[in-house]
Formats: sequence, C-alpha cells, structure tokens
Amino acid sequence: MELWHGTLSEFIKEGESGSLTGEMLQSFWNHHRYQPSVAEANSWENSLHSLATVSENIQSKDIGIVLEYHLPYSGCRIDAIYFGRDENKQNCSAIVELKQWSDAEICEDSLNVYVHGSEHPHPSQQALTYAEHLSEIQSAYVENNIRTAPCSYCHNLSKTNSGPLEDVRYAEILKQSPLFIKDDETHFVFYLENAVGEGNGKYLLDKFINGKFKPSKKLLDVVDSVIHQNDKWHLLDSQLLAFNTIWAQVLKIKKGSGKFNHSAILVRGGPGTGKTVIATQLLADAIRNGFTAIHSTGGKAFTTNLRAQFKGADALFAWNLNLRNAPTEGVDLLLVDEAHRIRYTSDTRWTPTLERNKHSQIEELLNAAKVTVFFLDENQYVRPDEIGCSDLIRTTTKNMGIKLFEYDLSVQFRCGGCLDYVIWIEDLLGFTSFKTGNWTDQYSFKLVDSPYELEKIIPDAQKRNETARIVAGFCWKWSNPLQDGSLLDDVKIGDWHRPWNAKPLTSKAYKPETHPYTLWANTSAGENQIGCIYSAQGFEFDRIGVIWGPDLVWRKNKWVAQPENSFDSPVKSKKADTLRLVRNAYRVLLTRGIKETQLLCLDDETREHIRHNFELLTESK
Repeated sequence: MELWHGTLSEFIKEGESGSLTGEMLQSFWNHHRYQPSVAEANSWENSLHSLATVSENIQSKDIGIVLEYHLPYSGCRIDAIYFGRDENKQNCSAIVELKQWSDAEICEDSLNVYVHGSEHPHPSQQALTYAEHLSEIQSAYVENNIRTAPCSYCHNLSKTNSGPLEDVRYAEILKQSPLFIKDDETHFVFYLENAVGEGNGKYLLDKFINGKFKPSKKLLDVVDSVIHQNDKWHLLDSQLLAFNTIWAQVLKIKKGSGKFNHSAILVRGGPGTGKTVIATQLLADAIRNGFTAIHSTGGKAFTTNLRAQFKGADALFAWNLNLRNAPTEGVDLLLVDEAHRIRYTSDTRWTPTLERNKHSQIEELLNAAKVTVFFLDENQYVRPDEIGCSDLIRTTTKNMGIKLFEYDLSVQFRCGGCLDYVIWIEDLLGFTSFKTGNWTDQYSFKLVDSPYELEKIIPDAQKRNETARIVAGFCWKWSNPLQDGSLLDDVKIGDWHRPWNAKPLTSKAYKPETHPYTLWANTSAGENQIGCIYSAQGFEFDRIGVIWGPDLVWRKNKWVAQPENSFDSPVKSKKADTLRLVRNAYRVLLTRGIKETQLLCLDDETREHIRHNFELLTESK
C-alpha cells in the first residue's frame, strides 16, 4: 500500500504547489483511520518539496513515482520509488530514502549513526535493504526483471557536516547505494536519469501498483538450501499427517474452480514435537511451488533467531504485530508458530486511540491469509496477555465461518526423542497426572548442588563439540548494558555472580545476526551469560543447565508461586495467574535440552520434592 502514486509531472506539480501532503494525509486516514503525527506530516511537506524541486530537472517525463510505500508484513515504509528504464534500456527503479538530518555522528560499535542522540541505520543502507527486500518479494520486480538503484538524499545536510555519513566504513554501502546531500543536486539528478530516465515508467508503475507479494527464485534458493541440507527437517508420522492436510489446503488455492474456501489448521504439540520443523518445511515448499507464505510468531527472540539463521530470507519471518494491517487474504499461507503467544490485540501503547480495538489479533491472523496454520503448545504461554489456546481458535474460526482442521503431534525430536521425559516434567509441574516408566536410559537428567557444578556443563559440551547454555527463572533484576557494552552480574547465588544475556535496547537498531538474543543463543558470547525465559523460548541446545529460583516452590503438597521473588513485572501483577505462568516458564526451560538437562534448585523443600520424584524413577529401573 502506498500513500500516493503518479507520473513525474504530477509529482512535480503537486509537490511544488503544496497539495501533495494533503492528499497523502487523506490516503493515510483512509487506510489507518487515524492521522500521522505532526512531525511525520511535516517531514513529508519538507522532504517531498525538496525532492520535487530536484526532480524538475529530470529530462524524461515518462517516469512513474510511488510515495510512502508500505512494505508488506514489515512495518517499514519506503519514502519514494521512481520507475523507468536505465541507460541500458533495462527496467529499473530508484529507491530513495529521504532524511531531514542536518548533522550525524558515527556509532563506533556498529554501522549505525547517531542523530540528535538517537541511533539509526545509515540512510543509504536503509535504501539498500529496502531495494533487496522489494526485489525478492514484489511480483512486479520478479516478473518484469526490474533492477534497483537505491540511494539516500539528505537535503538539509551540508558538505561540512556530511563527513560521518561518508566515512570509509560505509564505502561498500555507498558504492551500492550512494548518498546525496545539500548542494549535490546535480549529481543526484544525473543518478536518477541514469537509473530511470529512458521512459517506460508509467507501464512499470502500473505493474507495481497491481503487483503482489511474491518471493523470487533467489530467495527460494536461500531457504531451500538451508532446510534440505539438514536431516532434522524430515517429517515423520504425526508431523507428516498434519503436513499433508495443510499442503492439500494450499494446493486447493490453484485449482481455480469457484471461490476458494478459507481454511485454518490447528497443530498442537509439546516441546520438541517438531512444530517449527513442519512450519519451515511448509514455508519452503510453498515458495518453491509459487505460493506466497509468511512465518509469524509472537516471540521476538525466536523470530530474530530465524531471521539470522535464514540469512537472505529474513523477509519471510514476521511478528504477529506486523500483520495488524495486512491485506485480506494477502498471502496464500500464514504459519503462526508459537500460537500460544497470540495476544488479545495487536494494540501497543503507541497505537492511537482511534485505531484501537479494530480486531482481535487472532482475527487479524485469520484475515491475512487464505490458509492459516496455528502451531500451539497450550502450556507455553508465559505472560498474562498471551491467550492462544485451542478454544480461542475453535471459537473464532467458527464465528468467522472458517473450516478448522486439528492435529496433535506425538513425535519427539528434542529431549533425546524421549517423550516420557517431557511427560515426567509435566507431571512434576502438575500439568498432568500421567505417570511414565523409567526413561533415564534415553535422556540424561541430573540434579546438581551448586552453580559452580552447573556451569561445568558449558566446557563439557565444548569438548564434545556440542552446544550448551544456562538458563534461569526470572528471580533477579535484568539490568541494561553499561555504556561500554559490559554487563552487570545480576544473577547472584552466594559468591557466584553471572550476568543475564544482554538486554535489547529499544533505542538501538539491530541486524538479526547481531541482535543480543541471537548472540546469546548462537555465539560464544552467550556461554558466560544466563538466559531468561524470554531469551530461551523457541531455542534448543544439546545440553541445558537450569537454575530454578524461589519464585515457584513446593509447600504442603502443592505448588506455590512467590511473586515477591520474581522480577518479571507482568507475571507478578495482581491480574496475572502467576502460578500458572511460572509453572509454564519452568516447563519451557526444562525442555530446551536435546541430550541432557542439569538442574540447580535453590529452595530446599522444592529440591527434595524433585529429587524424590526422580529417585522413584531410578528405583523402578
């Protein structure tokens, strides 16, 4: 969706007359039903006037222009796109990132820049990533072989203050996506004329406006190669059962006989049953066969990790919030992983009053695709505003007239493939009363007596060329990194002190591969850091060490939550079912290990209860 599109002549006329901003404000209101901020409207007025003035010097008039284009399923907007043919008569588009910056400072530890104390990506890098994203997902680019010519235009930035943005560290970026500044308009016009000055712009504009979300072969190759080079993605038994039904529903989309009936599939499974395996397999197969597909979750750590893992394919992985204003049935297949993390609403504290309560989040997810698949573990939600469950999905699909299929997964991939271990954990925590036989010859579980003993799991795993991490209940404060990036030793047990994993800062922009969650899970930086529930959910390691704190204790033959010992504010609120949430959290933490779990329990009575339950198993061997 764009706020304005037209020809170069129309853009120049309306941009210089001042009517353009009014049209965009109306378009914004028509789409969102609320007005943008005054600052954003002012930026359109100033930047687009400057851009229109520059564009007046372009000789060709057969150029199409799109302003404020909303990238599908990303929450990002491209300031301006010019369409035409380049100097070699090839279809091309110039992607322009506009900034009103008058100065900037280098951020020493990244490629980001500081502007008035806030951290931003380099504008040329923004334009470059938008161009790459568009060329991979928009059908007009794929079908018409439209190449991209990204650039940035800082129309208030003088040569005196442009040094930081032209620093040598940005040389490769600027080679691919040049920066133009104040008094550099001649070079900017020359760049635009070389990119789109040979006409055909009206034709390409029409193709773009009527285009659809469609990944290119390049994107397909990235996803496909990652998935099919790893045996753990192969589907078995109940996984294949669910997959076949989902795939059949997707194939119906192409049959073309009459109106396609919207459908939904609910796939339930505990930790390690392959929910993400199925989701990712479906994602790759859908794209390979010409369907459009998105993988979505409610967990930032998990999605960020997937974006980092599938380098070059990160446009396929979204957060549930990104689908808030998605076009109705805009994609063929939506894969909602971790559906237990669905919330009442996609509203945030920044959502304008007039925009609130339009739809529930589950309605948005169902509206976004022709086939919506929910992968659900009803005992994994860990925050009070997470409401995903079978009954919610059943009720909503029924009310919306959407056919629902349901499947339960029994295959176990994590925890050594030992389903009995997972059942034992669920029985221990009171989720079930089902008793298992002795599973200790299939999976390694060990109670340890000190944090020093527990942290040996890391070097022991390294000797085996395996992965290992330590995680803990949220029983200590979680501090922000210091100015130099170092971490405070928040997790304290006697004289043993260790830091939590680095907390992501809202003021800082991260690439998926350099996000603190990714660094904790996938690099050596995480080996000496303790992961909390929000970092660990969705991840798995060969071996996991768990610190069970005093937020959940065993008293008088029942589990008791002690919110006074928790530092997780939403979970300890009066409205929250704290007992259920902390039990869910420890269930998640205790099922992250593929081969082994080691547990340090800090409460004496609770530790003895766990020891007793474990010894009952070994005695029956």
